[in-house]
Formats: sequence, C-alpha cells, structure tokens
Amino acid sequence: MGPRCRRCVAAYGVAALVAVAIGPSAALGEELVAPPTVPPGLTLVEVVRELEFSIALVLWNRIGDSDGRTLFISEGDRPGISNCLDDCAEEFPPLLAAPGAKAFGDWSLVPRASGERQWAYQSHPLYTWSQEEEPGEVATNVGLTETANQKLAQNATMAGSLMPPDGWRVARFEPGATMAVPDGIDVRLVSSAQGVVLTDFAGHTLYAFDGDVAEDGQTCSDAGCEIEWSPVLAPALALDVGDFSVVTRPDGSRQWAYLGQPLYRYSRDLLPGDVHGRAVDDRWHVTLLTQNFRPPDVAVHALEGYGDVLSVDGMTLYTGSPFMKVWGGRNLRDTYKKAYFRGKKLGADACVDDACLEAWRPLEAPADAVSHGFWEVITRPDGTRQWAYKGFGVYTYAGDTAPGQNRGQATYTFASLEGNPEELARALFLAELGNAQGGAGIYWNVAKP
Repeated sequence: MGPRCRRCVAAYGVAALVAVAIGPSAALGEELVAPPTVPPGLTLVEVVRELEFSIALVLWNRIGDSDGRTLFISEGDRPGISNCLDDCAEEFPPLLAAPGAKAFGDWSLVPRASGERQWAYQSHPLYTWSQEEEPGEVATNVGLTETANQKLAQNATMAGSLMPPDGWRVARFEPGATMAVPDGIDVRLVSSAQGVVLTDFAGHTLYAFDGDVAEDGQTCSDAGCEIEWSPVLAPALALDVGDFSVVTRPDGSRQWAYLGQPLYRYSRDLLPGDVHGRAVDDRWHVTLLTQNFRPPDVAVHALEGYGDVLSVDGMTLYTGSPFMKVWGGRNLRDTYKKAYFRGKKLGADACVDDACLEAWRPLEAPADAVSHGFWEVITRPDGTRQWAYKGFGVYTYAGDTAPGQNRGQATYTFASLEGNPEELARALFLAELGNAQGGAGIYWNVAKP
C-alpha cells in the first residue's frame, strides 16, 4: 500500500475505508484513492495580483463557498466551536454542510444550536460575509494590501476598499499547516498533479517508488535509476518526523521516506510545479496526499509546446477571456494568468450566439453537479449548465477532430461594433472587463491546469 493509500487511512479512519475505495468494497490493504482536497460544494480560488509591467502573480490559494465567495475565520471562535450567533450569524452566515456530509482530514463539522452543522477547516469554523457583493473581492483586496499594490487596481473589485473587520480574517488554503514535515520538505497544492503533494524546499514534486524492496528499505537500485530519479537525502543527524522516517541506502547514505516509502525527485522536472514523472513508469507515483475534483472524463495531459493542459476524452479544453494587455505574451509558460474576478463577471458570455456555438461547445455540467474545488457550475443564457475552471467557462473546439489537437489555441472572436444595441452593449462590456485599448472580443486559450 503506497503513500496515497495510507494517507487515506490516516485522513478518513479505518471505518471509512469503503467510502474512498476504488472498487465497490474494500478491505484494509486494498488500493484506495486519495481523499478530496475540499468537500463537495466548496471551492478553491487563486488570489492573483495583476501587474502593469510584468506577468500576473498567484499570491496564495483560498477557500470559497459554492459561488466562490470569500470565506472567513473568526478570532472569537475556539477550535471546533462557533461563537458567532444571532446578530453575528446574520452578518457572517455560517458555511453550512449538506445533510450527510462527513468530516475527513483537515475538514470537520461543528454542530449549531439549530441542529445544522457548519464546516470547519483545520478546526476553524467557516463563514461568508453579507457585505461582500462580488465573489472574492475581499480576498483580492487583502492580497493587494499585503503586496502594497492597490494603486495598480483597474476595477472597483480590486480597489482595496472592503477589508475584513477587526477579529476576522480570510480563510486561506494551507494544507501543510497541520502536518509535521522535516526541514527541506514541503506540502503544496500542485495544479499539474491535481492535488496536494509533497515537494522539496524549492517546490519540486516528490515521488515514491513501488519496486525493489530491499531488507534495509525500499530503494531505486536499477542501473542508471539514480540518473533519472534523485533520492531525497536526509542529514546525518536527521530523526524521524511524524509520518517521515529515515532509511539507509545500500551505499550508506540516508534518505527520507514517507509512510515507509523512500522519496525521490525526477530529473526532468525542471521547474516547481512540473509533474513529468507521473507517467514514466507504473512503479513510480506522485506523493499525492489529497486529490482535486475533476468532472467525469477530464484529465491532464502534456501538449507539445504548451505544457500541461486539461482535456475531456482526450480532446483539448479551452477557456475564453476578454481581450486584455498581457505582459510577455500569451503562449509563454505561466505568462497568461487570468484573475478570477474577470471569469466570474464574464460567466457564460464568452460564447452566446449561434455562430460562436458552432465552433465552441460548452463543457456541459449534469443536473446534479455541484461546484467543487477549482470547478464551478455556471448557468448559460438558455438555462443549461456549464463547467467553469478557475472562474472561466470551459469549451471544446469543433476544429479539433482528434485527441491531442489544439487548433483553437490563440484564436480570436471579435465583438461587433456595427450591430444592434445588444451587440454594442456586449462589446462595451468586454472592453471594460478586459480593460482593452484598441478592440473588444474573446481570446481563446488552452485550459491550463
């Protein structure tokens, strides 16, 4: 049983094994999936700082409700106990859990006097705020204030005016806060891994090996193995920390192991966030601690020239965003970071008329779908439901006729400036949303994880 499986046991408890098993039933020791990163109905949102003369920066991740609104923690609460009642609860409504919801990992349930239960993250009860009008504006304002860049705001949502009152703070997603880790090892949310993983101090993804079990521990001993897979070495005086232990390698060096499996870096992961070792060999796997939600048949695959992208049944997925100035271009690695609030305001309006819908096909969300993690459910003008990722509606492209194609990449849909009043209003809306100078319309880009 690898680290992912044992982590499930630690997070859910032995009694809950059946709920997270891949098969219809499970006994201790059978293969399990990693627990979810957040409960269904809760979202994850990147807090992005847009810069005028550089690429946008992701400052941190936060937790949101089903509509992506900022969630808050009260300093007046005790761990696992909500003291926000009556008038307080009217201004800061508690984040209520659905009937039948179950606690796991960092997520617990707090009973309220009404008989309902409230979600708590790392023992902190969670709330929304009645004064937040646009989803996420308070969290964005906090991020801008922390980085002293309010003057760069292009929109009232980012003006820094609405801040949490005294005694309240934004609920940030910090998966490593409750986990004991050795120096040099970190816990991070890695988009290409679609979950929370172990990394080294520089943010490089760590892997575990399922083969070659030796008496002195599990080792990568194939000829040339250590050229591709570098062991995560432990200092000579290192001691076990939590679920991490030190194993001795055949050459006498010491190596960190997680839940008994030694840890490695993959040589072709050149930058933090790379997960190129995920499909090299079935014996190797990412140290996935939690797993992000994805709609059915959605996966991450490498697209030559563009890195990792999202796909459904192998067909590349795209998002449309309003024309905007982008420093460094749109095709370089990580240069096209889009602020969540732009996608939320755009909603399903990236593609609405019949001509556009012939080329761009919304990724449909089923009737029972709920927002979960980075995926949200939005309603289209015709009443159908569509998946959105990190705030932006997701589409396939009719011009892609085979898996792996990306013929829709870097294409433009220009807004009409000579049409009826509705078309002119849409052009003005897109120009204002993108802060475009010299045109209005939609730019189509491969959906990056």
